[in-house]
Amino acid sequence: MKKFFSIIVILFFITNIATYGRTMPKVKADALYDMQTAYFETEDTNSVMQSAASVLYDSDYSIEDYNEEFGLIRAQKVFKAAYTSKKRIAGWSVVLAAATAYTVFSYGSTAAMMYSPTRRIATELKDKTVIVDVNVFVEKIDNNVVKVKFIPVEKVLQNADGFAFNQMAPLKVIRIYKPQAYQEFFAQVKKNLEQ
Repeated sequence: MKKFFSIIVILFFITNIATYGRTMPKVKADALYDMQTAYFETEDTNSVMQSAASVLYDSDYSIEDYNEEFGLIRAQKVFKAAYTSKKRIAGWSVVLAAATAYTVFSYGSTAAMMYSPTRRIATELKDKTVIVDVNVFVEKIDNNVVKVKFIPVEKVLQNADGFAFNQMAPLKVIRIYKPQAYQEFFAQVKKNLEQ
């Protein structure tokens, strides 16, 4: 029986090991800075901040902090999305199979061992709560140039049904390295400024 459980534990670690060895996409720091930063030819930082806040508001973000003195806007968007880790489901399926086999061999006396993996698989299959936190920094460079830095971070949270729903310890944190998200934001800010 000990060999059986050691095989199950080894299979569980093999199915989950790929998630621990992942690396971040290879994006150079200066390329990331260029993606996140735009310059606008204007001398009015307040209108740039209002334009940026308007773009965020129109994109269903709630403005958490708007500080003209420091040139800072913090916003947040919360929504549900499908995010399922196949490796986690495979790992919990192996644990469930082992618990089921052990329950059969023990004539049902250990049936409670099947509860936790079953619940974890069900939780993994449900839509997750996703929070997108955005920081926008607005800074006047010289008389006619205002710099805007846009930094979004996406957090996938564990479901609240039976397990901890903790915003400080998300299931996954996704840094956005695709230039389209930044280009769309800056294009909307520019369009608002021209109106």
